[in-house]
Amino acid sequence: MNKEKTKNTLAERHALKRLDKVEENQRKAYEKKQNDFPWKQLVMGMLFGIILLLMLIQMIVK
Repeated sequence: MNKEKTKNTLAERHALKRLDKVEENQRKAYEKKQNDFPWKQLVMGMLFGIILLLMLIQMIVK
């Protein structure tokens, strides 16, 4: 009877480990992925530079 409990416990442990792996994989799908390159900052910087240049050109032309 003790062997049956051990087998059940091993089977339960294995099932719990597999369940943990499945849950971890499902959580990965919902995690926010980090961008390697800050595209938003680059675009905003370029827009700021263009606006600044246009303002300077307008001041010089007047």
